[in-house]
Amino acid sequence: MSIVHVSEKELYAKLEKCMAGERVLIDQEGNRFSARVQQARGMDATVIPEAQLRKSHDDSDEVDSITVPYDHIWELEIKGVVYSRLAE
Repeated sequence: MSIVHVSEKELYAKLEKCMAGERVLIDQEGNRFSARVQQARGMDATVIPEAQLRKSHDDSDEVDSITVPYDHIWELEIKGVVYSRLAE
C-alpha cells in the first residue's frame, strides 16, 4: 500500500469522484475512526463506520450511517493507494 500526500483541495476532488465502499479516515473532535463511503456529494459524505459493520452480523437493518463534512475526512483509500491530507 502506498501513501500519497495531497492538499485539502486535491482530497476533496478525489472524494467527489470516489465509489461507494472506499475507506476513509475521519477525525471528529479528536475521535478518529475508519468508515466506508456510501455516498459523497457536495461538501459532505454519508459513511458507515467500520465498527458498525463489524457489529452488524450481516444484518443490513442494524447498520447506521452518518453524514460527515469533507473537512473531517483526512484519508481516502482507493485501490490500495491512501490519499492523505496534509495538515494546513
